Amino acid sequence: MRYYARAFPPVGGTTGAMATLLNWFGRAHAYYFALPRFKFEAMTLGLALLFALVVLPPLIYIPGVYMLKPYANGGVGALYVDFFKGLVELRPSCWVALMGPFAFLSLFRIFRLILRKL
Repeated sequence: MRYYARAFPPVGGTTGAMATLLNWFGRAHAYYFALPRFKFEAMTLGLALLFALVVLPPLIYIPGVYMLKPYANGGVGALYVDFFKGLVELRPSCWVALMGPFAFLSLFRIFRLILRKL
């Protein structure tokens, strides 16, 4: 095969890495929704907490810098340190931020259940 031919995917669908990635997502989706109820809820809680611990602090930091002013103690790393310190010190604001994604997801699922019953 010539060099330039490898740069263009064949006509008719995804190949290689994209097909493997989509297959992985499909299998993960099927596995997640086939879990027993308790394991499903535990996995949902774990994923929500992981999101809150890893992704949420930068999502709080970026609008804070844009709308207010730079963070007083430093950058995003300092916000992570203060966030984890606040969790250890049992500050309500940090615990609300930690449990917020799971609470939002739970409320969404409750409202969806109520609407299905109507």
